[in-house]
Amino acid sequence: MKLLLRSNFSLFLIFLFLLSSCEKEDAFKNPTPVIFNFGMNQQGVGGSDDLTFSDGYIIIHQFSVIGERVEGEDFEFLRTFPNGLKIPFYNNSTFDELSFDLPQGAYNSLKIRFETQSGINTNLFVKGRYLYNNPLKNPSTVHLKWNTNKVFEANLLSSTGMRSLVLNETKTETPRIIFKPKPWFADVTEMMLENASFLTTANNEQIMTIDPTNNVTIFTEIDLKIGTELKCSL
Repeated sequence: MKLLLRSNFSLFLIFLFLLSSCEKEDAFKNPTPVIFNFGMNQQGVGGSDDLTFSDGYIIIHQFSVIGERVEGEDFEFLRTFPNGLKIPFYNNSTFDELSFDLPQGAYNSLKIRFETQSGINTNLFVKGRYLYNNPLKNPSTVHLKWNTNKVFEANLLSSTGMRSLVLNETKTETPRIIFKPKPWFADVTEMMLENASFLTTANNEQIMTIDPTNNVTIFTEIDLKIGTELKCSL
C-alpha cells in the first residue's frame, strides 16, 4: 500500500512538472505587440545653436527585428516593402507595416536593422535651418538628401537604457527610433557652412541643399556619420 502511495505521489509530481514545463513553454510563445515608429531630435548642441532641424522622412525598403532570448529560440523577422514605406519623422500615427508580434519573455538583446529604398529621387530627407554669423544675412533653410541605399542598425533598449529587457504579452510596446542629425556635422566646420552655396527662391527663401551634387564637401562629411547615435528605446 505504501509502495502504491509513493508511486502515485511520484506520478503526481511528474505530472505537475510536465504541466509547469508546458505552461512555461507556452508562455514563451505568447506574442507581445511591438509597434515601431520613427522620430528625429531637432535640436543642435543647445537651444541657441546655429543649426537646428525641424522635419524629414525616410523611405524604407526592408525592416528586420533580431531577437536573442534568455529562454526560447532566437529569431529574425524580416519585412520587405517593394514600393517603399515612407515614414515622416514628425507623425503621431503608427504604421501597421511596422507592427510585430514578438514572443514575450526575457531577452539578452533585441536589434533592429533597416535599409532605405534605392532607385528613387530621395529616400532620406532632413530639413533644418542655419543662422549665419552675419546678422545682415538671411538664415538658410537646409535640405539634406540621400538617394543611395543606406543600412542602419540599433539595439532596442529598455526604459532604463539596458540591452537586456523583458516583453510582457499584456503590454503593447511602442519603441521609437530616433535619428540625431547634429552628430553628423561633427567634422563640418563653421566656415564650411558659412561659405556653402545656396539657391534663393522667388519668395526670397535661401535653400542650402546638401546632397551628392550640391555642397559635396559637406555632404561627404555627414554621409560618413549618418546614423551616428541612432537610438531605439521602449
